[in-house]
Amino acid sequence: MAKRRITRRAFLGTAAAGAFFIPARTLYGQELPAKQLRLAMVGAGGIGGPTCDLLCKAGATVAALCDVNANALAGKAKAHPGIPTYMDWRELFKHHKDFDAVAVCTPDHTHAIVALHAMRLGKHVYIQKPLAHSYEECSMLMAEQKRTGVVAQMGNQHHPRGKAYRILAETGIIGDVTEVCCWTDRPGRYWTPAPKNYPVTGAFDRGFTAASWDVWLGPGPVHPCSPLIAPRNWRGWWDYGTGAIGDMAIHNADPAFEAFGWGAPIAVKGICDEPVVAGFPGRAKIEMTFAPTPKCPRAVKFTWMNDSQTPPVPEGAHPKYAFGDNGLLFVGTKGAFNGIVWGSGNPLVIAAAGHPWNEESKAMQRAGIEAVRGLKFHSHFKEFVDAAKAGDPQACGSKMTYAAPFTQALLVGAIGLRFPGRELRFDPASGRFTNCPEANAFLKAPSRGAFTMKDFA
Repeated sequence: MAKRRITRRAFLGTAAAGAFFIPARTLYGQELPAKQLRLAMVGAGGIGGPTCDLLCKAGATVAALCDVNANALAGKAKAHPGIPTYMDWRELFKHHKDFDAVAVCTPDHTHAIVALHAMRLGKHVYIQKPLAHSYEECSMLMAEQKRTGVVAQMGNQHHPRGKAYRILAETGIIGDVTEVCCWTDRPGRYWTPAPKNYPVTGAFDRGFTAASWDVWLGPGPVHPCSPLIAPRNWRGWWDYGTGAIGDMAIHNADPAFEAFGWGAPIAVKGICDEPVVAGFPGRAKIEMTFAPTPKCPRAVKFTWMNDSQTPPVPEGAHPKYAFGDNGLLFVGTKGAFNGIVWGSGNPLVIAAAGHPWNEESKAMQRAGIEAVRGLKFHSHFKEFVDAAKAGDPQACGSKMTYAAPFTQALLVGAIGLRFPGRELRFDPASGRFTNCPEANAFLKAPSRGAFTMKDFA
């Protein structure tokens, strides 16, 4: 294979423009195709498994595997024999010359610390959803991506489908949107809510050791290793997860945020009957109000529901219409449309305001179908791989400038559940709650011992 000569002028010119990519020629002694993206996986079990497979299918090559759980690491290593494995991402990063990009597939509370240090090493990052565990972490990630110019994409893999919702909202078929409702069946059968109180018993088993559990905890508070927390129930804990809203609103509400250009809400209110102690309530609602934007000229109320709660079917819908387990409903002055976001298919006009379902309603539905007919949706994973190869941070749909404000909005909403029944006013400009000073503590990034957002010594 002929060597490609990179002149000093070309190198400096590319670097000055932002992120750059030097084609890898070898990977552990084996020759690679030109412009191969060498990928380090931080988190090989759980969602890390399919994320790894899909990024490889999109054109990346696995260069290293890292997981704090020995069982998960060994399982994934079987599919990639000969690839180096690590149980501590800090050790992996000592070999950063061996990879070009990092996929962060860890629990929510360690997304930011791993991604920040990867970006500081000049690595492109694919960060599983939600982007981070706290509002402040999102700001840090956004600033670091801007400083380094690397490619960063959040793993809300159905983001390309938001185009259909945006187009339908912009047509005016349902008039001006006045309300948006979003829901999920989580936690349900997917993960167990946190216990009512903090104390749990634990032992180092199920693939963990004392050292690897310390890495799993990262910047988060210390609790014993327990199946009540890991490998999957961490989602319901305040200290480690972001609840159902972080798990699924990051998917289901994505088209609404893309369509309307929302930032942080100006008011949030959490509604739940369960006591809020160690973790998120199993069943809850969150009401959020967003100020007008250029894409949405009026203030809109957004309601999030979990644990199989759904909104009322709008008046004027077909008498037999029923919502699915996950959905996103836009209600406008002339009608409403709904989509099953966590799946395939385009949104569908389901109701016309002012009269029962009739021929006029059917005509409105047909108009909606025509508005989004023939849309083609590209691969979210290939989008990241291609952007990283090109060194183009703007080529990703769910890029940092979109993903960070979107995640922040949901995290502000989640804080409302810590003060159930109370409306919290939020100032997006300052990033602070204005009528509940005690709520501002929950906006901060966590830190514990050696696990800080600062550079390691």
